Amino acid sequence: MMTATLSDDDRLIAACRALAHPVRLAIVRYVQRHPRCIGNQIQLHLPAQLARAQSTLSQHLKILCAAGLLHAEAEGPATCYVLNQAQFDWLCQQISALRD
Repeated sequence: MMTATLSDDDRLIAACRALAHPVRLAIVRYVQRHPRCIGNQIQLHLPAQLARAQSTLSQHLKILCAAGLLHAEAEGPATCYVLNQAQFDWLCQQISALRD
């Protein structure tokens, strides 16, 4: 069985779409400042004007993980989130290449 891989353009589009939502951008910024945080911590620290329902947060985290921007790691009953620095480095290179 062959595994489908995303082209660089598809990866770039997925990452940019994921970051284009204000809640997801706030999540990424929070995880950057608080590595290995759990979903409940993220939920409690999102600004009040952003959607903070657990189901909504879970969907946003799923999108960020699918775009490769976050890693989710199980620690007992909790899920900890960390930035995927390699993906952010790649994203910066791709965006920088658009200027050339």
